[in-house]
Amino acid sequence: CSHHTHTCPSILACGNRPLAQNGDSRVVGGKDALPGNWPWMVSIQEPYEDGYSHLCGGIILNKVWVLTAAHCFKNRGRNYLLILAVRLDVNLLSRLGSVAQIRTIKEKVEHAKYIKENEANDIALIMMNKAISFNNYTQPACLPAKPADVTKMTECFIAGWVHTRPSETTDILQEAKVELISNKRCNSLNFYNGAIGVFNLCAGYEQGGIDSCQGDSGGPLMCRRLGAPLFSVVGVTSWGSGCAQKESPGVYTNTQYFLDWILGKIYKESASKMVKREENSMRKAPKMSEIFTGGPGNDNKESCYKKNKQTEKKKKKIGLFKKKNLKNA
Repeated sequence: CSHHTHTCPSILACGNRPLAQNGDSRVVGGKDALPGNWPWMVSIQEPYEDGYSHLCGGIILNKVWVLTAAHCFKNRGRNYLLILAVRLDVNLLSRLGSVAQIRTIKEKVEHAKYIKENEANDIALIMMNKAISFNNYTQPACLPAKPADVTKMTECFIAGWVHTRPSETTDILQEAKVELISNKRCNSLNFYNGAIGVFNLCAGYEQGGIDSCQGDSGGPLMCRRLGAPLFSVVGVTSWGSGCAQKESPGVYTNTQYFLDWILGKIYKESASKMVKREENSMRKAPKMSEIFTGGPGNDNKESCYKKNKQTEKKKKKIGLFKKKNLKNA
């Protein structure tokens, strides 16, 4: 982690993109993502007919925690949801590769002040039933550190498995380049007229054409300074008005605003569960580093941190696999 721009939810290095090509900034518009471009992307799925279908995107923070939007779980239970870490050299939810990883959701933590009516505090964390294995296609994301000036991160992308056009869907991971739009501008009369809170970011284009239709509810808004090596996930796709319409950019939950909440929940929930389990087995509680990396390491959690509406879419019959064949779950 750098001193001023990134925070590591994992003690392991964040933001690595082993397969991404240098200078791979794409043209404006939704495009098929290159293999391995966004290795922290996951698909959160729910039962559909005889299998499962994509519900929302999610963002890998470390080996056991994924960040997403709270609105993804409106009127839904947790037991039948699962996470699929897709093999991005294929990029198809309907054709899983050999390195695809499937996990069930062990714990869901929504923000206590989430308001369904206006999507305020639209953020949630989910703990998986077992650790993720990191590889070239699966890596943890960085979050923007408190001192970082997100407004200066001018190279931004969104990604997800959703609409290429309002009436069309795809199971190929999509990406699109977008621009940050100031909250002041986004709150103006012709835009959202005061509906944007301090916990939000806006991104897209004032003239329309590209926004969260190419993103994914619960998926990432990823930005970096021009020439910087790493992207930070600065936003979680939350809501918007229509699809890529003029003066109606996508609205995102600001991860920097919720950084203390995210880190506090990750450590509190993980540590309490581990300590309870260790107490039951009469063994010494593990070091903090072991909770997140599965082994010994730097147990000074502060070191890394100091260094470093959209309305629900129609369910899509994509990325299906039989309920009884969850081999990796």
